[in-house]
Amino acid sequence: MAASGAPRSRRRRVGAALLGAGLLAVLTAGALPAWRTVYPDRVALDPGSQLLWLALPWALVCGLVAVVALVRVDPSRSLWRDVSRGLLISTVLVGGALTAAWWYLSATDPYRLEDDMMSTRPAAGTLLVLLGCLLIPLAGALPDDPSPGRGS
Repeated sequence: MAASGAPRSRRRRVGAALLGAGLLAVLTAGALPAWRTVYPDRVALDPGSQLLWLALPWALVCGLVAVVALVRVDPSRSLWRDVSRGLLISTVLVGGALTAAWWYLSATDPYRLEDDMMSTRPAAGTLLVLLGCLLIPLAGALPDDPSPGRGS
């Protein structure tokens, strides 16, 4: 129950749920494999804990901005919502570009090719980190609740 006695807005409830799910996804990804490389005689899995050193600071910055955007109710909320939208767009572009670049570099690595590498791809940890890093700024970018007095 809120200290002020007022019910929480739908935006704050959904935002808190998205924020919690995103942080849980990022932290859970540390226990899963981040990258999977298949050789004729074995499958190499890179641990997800290596990925956390890159993703956790970004998730915490996005989370801080999302919390401020969810808590603010005055006109400065639109500024924090726009910052959160910018972080969301940046996460999509940078996360996709880094994953694609790592995938390309892994697939063309001459040492791995000498070992007869058959395939390489992101594993569940990488996909979960990307999902979590998208949910966190999405929580802060949610639009305001429609007021009952506003016409559509």
